[in-house]
Amino acid sequence: MTKLGIIISSARPNRVGEKVARWVADSAHDRFDIDLIDLREMALPSFDEPTSPKSGAEKTTDHGRTWGERIGALDAVVILTPQYNGSYPGALKNAIDFLYAEWSALPTLLVGYGWGAAGEVLPLLEALMRRLDADVVGSIGLSFREDLSVEGELFVTDEKSAALEEAFVSLEQAALAPVG
Repeated sequence: MTKLGIIISSARPNRVGEKVARWVADSAHDRFDIDLIDLREMALPSFDEPTSPKSGAEKTTDHGRTWGERIGALDAVVILTPQYNGSYPGALKNAIDFLYAEWSALPTLLVGYGWGAAGEVLPLLEALMRRLDADVVGSIGLSFREDLSVEGELFVTDEKSAALEEAFVSLEQAALAPVG
């Protein structure tokens, strides 16, 4: 079974990311083995490895190794991000920056939420992940008022639910495709 990571990137106490993650996980049915990854619980410090992840050098910190192994074990990933001041949370940028090879060719779906369906953050995150050679299969933006309340009550449109289902098919196909 395809191992799918679902990353909750907000570390704020009043976040709605857990509820969005539940929608994504529930929508995945029984087609994936899900690893729910909460960056608040991971609590990665600011990047502190002695060399750039792009160098390919072994990670020297326990948290760097643990994080790299966790992402490296995935067949695909969904990154959930709120739109904070037009961008993604610092915890997400830091977590992404800890790794390089682990993101390369990893089938990736981006799910953003916020005002304007996260229309500013999704292109930024897509550009970042493509720079790391992730296989970004698409993005879905959930909008306050249309798809969820600011408190996190979800009433996602049928159109967005269908888009998520299509994205899961793309993730599965990309995860099963030979790399190279």
